[in-house]
Amino acid sequence: MNPKLSVKPIKEFEIITNPKIIKLLLDGTRKEIVFKYLVNEPMTVKQLSDAMNRKPGTVLHHVQKLKNAGIIELVETRETPRGIVERYYRATAKEFRLGISERMSTYDEEPVAAKDRVRATLLGLSTLGIHITDSEFEYARTTLQKLVGREGEVSRVYDSPSNHAFQSLPPSTRSDVSYRMSQFLLSQDAIYKKTLSEWHDLISRYLRRIESESM
Repeated sequence: MNPKLSVKPIKEFEIITNPKIIKLLLDGTRKEIVFKYLVNEPMTVKQLSDAMNRKPGTVLHHVQKLKNAGIIELVETRETPRGIVERYYRATAKEFRLGISERMSTYDEEPVAAKDRVRATLLGLSTLGIHITDSEFEYARTTLQKLVGREGEVSRVYDSPSNHAFQSLPPSTRSDVSYRMSQFLLSQDAIYKKTLSEWHDLISRYLRRIESESM
């Protein structure tokens, strides 16, 4: 029997800009818990540990961190006929997107300076197994810088301090409107689309390399 979901509906997506939460999600075990399992269905720590072939204590440690960060939530508590309390957890959103502007170096505890954010993002990709080579690092940096720069220019079209109506929206609504509007405007930008294609080609090469090495 499947557990009943929380009364609070799951969000379609959530944009994360808090550097500490971003760093939290870069951990391999926590990524697996959230993106492989809990975005799809509620599960208990026992079910997660069985699926991941990990010790329940280890999984519980990561689940507690994710719950404290607001990435997952407790959606049902059920007592079995044997008196065992089962707690079902679920992700708070179906998809999580990391805000590049607030990403941080894996070695820093505070957000890095704006001029170093792109470099920090590239270094942070290594936690996902994507190790940009020295020969391609400058190309990757320049490409990503173009994307971030254009995204910033587009956001200023509507996210202006003088736009009081927009600024008065609740933060979550403002983020959703900002994301949708940015996606639309950027989809009409030929230079951005060309640069994004170059970035995708670069990352895809590394992902294919990772896949071939794991075979």
